[in-house]
Amino acid sequence: MRFLSHFSMAVALATAGTVTVGALTTPLYAKEKKQKKPKLSKEFSAVAGPVQKAITDNAPEAKAQVEALLAQPWTGIDADFAGQLAINLGATLKDTQLQEKGINKRLEAGFLNPEDTAKMLFYAGSFARERGDHATAERQLKAAIAAGYPGPGAHLELANGYSAQKQPKASLDYLSQAIDIQRKSGASVPEDWYRASRDRALATKDQQLYAEWAAKWAAAYPSPESWADAVTAYRLQTRADANGNLEVLRFMKATGSLTTARDYKEFAEEAQRKNLFGEVVAVLEDGKSKDIISSSNPLIKEVLEPAQKEVAGDRASLPAQPSGVRGSGSSSVMMNFADVWLGYKGYDKAVAFYEAGLTKPEADMNRGYMGIGTAHAYAGDYDAAKQAFAKVSGTRAPLAAMWQTWIDQQTAPAPVAPAAAEPAS
Repeated sequence: MRFLSHFSMAVALATAGTVTVGALTTPLYAKEKKQKKPKLSKEFSAVAGPVQKAITDNAPEAKAQVEALLAQPWTGIDADFAGQLAINLGATLKDTQLQEKGINKRLEAGFLNPEDTAKMLFYAGSFARERGDHATAERQLKAAIAAGYPGPGAHLELANGYSAQKQPKASLDYLSQAIDIQRKSGASVPEDWYRASRDRALATKDQQLYAEWAAKWAAAYPSPESWADAVTAYRLQTRADANGNLEVLRFMKATGSLTTARDYKEFAEEAQRKNLFGEVVAVLEDGKSKDIISSSNPLIKEVLEPAQKEVAGDRASLPAQPSGVRGSGSSSVMMNFADVWLGYKGYDKAVAFYEAGLTKPEADMNRGYMGIGTAHAYAGDYDAAKQAFAKVSGTRAPLAAMWQTWIDQQTAPAPVAPAAAEPAS
């Protein structure tokens, strides 16, 4: 699976708020004033002096000399200093393999303080992942996390590594942790992280997991695309009947995720089958106003125009309140009248008929509460809508939860614009 740009090493480091590798050259002994500063051995100094001069002079042989220095069995402070030389030259040459060798030499030497140890482990693991050594990368990145490496960078690297090895579940586990770390820090989570989580969840072939992450993406970054994806995930899990499918399409209309002529055709034909003429007209006129349904589309002649001819007589024949229904009226009859009123934007009447349907024997409670919530949401009565959606259970519950998320997005306070800077005096 293709890596996201957000997971590149540079961005991961910036996200975690770290410094560059080249700047991590201060060993533990230089920071501990109470301890005696260890000295380089005479043998090492004799060899390292010319190497350091070659680096300073940008001599072409500097890299070969540094690699030869690293290859010798230095220990302690000698090994740490050799590692520093490799890291600094590698940074200058943009040679990540040389930097990685230097980092590992410093880690072996054991002179780094705990904070820099965590950072070095992260860099080493990141370089190892980039060159495809996933076993080493996994070991070092997990060690970096255990050592207290800050931010989500190590988790992102592990997520990419597992994705490259076609282990989407493990990748998603670490990506999920990265998102949590980012959120708890108060920083915004890039949308690409949610998209990647959705992709990983989809790759697991776990439909429930896919639905959860598609919904999280839409919750964090609402758009016609993200809400359409959340609806798609929901539909994969649920085999809805005609009523249930209309409920989904109504939610798509509210979220703007009816984006193709095919979407509008499905909605119009589903409503047509139930003789919901007002809803047929409303949805197709909406599609026309957005230039999604063209004037030459067969839906205009075959569905819209016949429905328009029925609207006046149909609406005039409707009972205005449940008590006006002839006979006792079953639960389904009451809710069918509610659906008709919903299509005519008679939201108060729709609620009254849904509520009447709930009082009848063998009432489909979830259909009723979903209808009540939808009518209130369409009317902009969001508190009442949320109360109704909270009562929905069973297979409709995920759709009701998405409605509640969407309502929260509509009622969220607008971000406060930063105050204009005072002009310089």
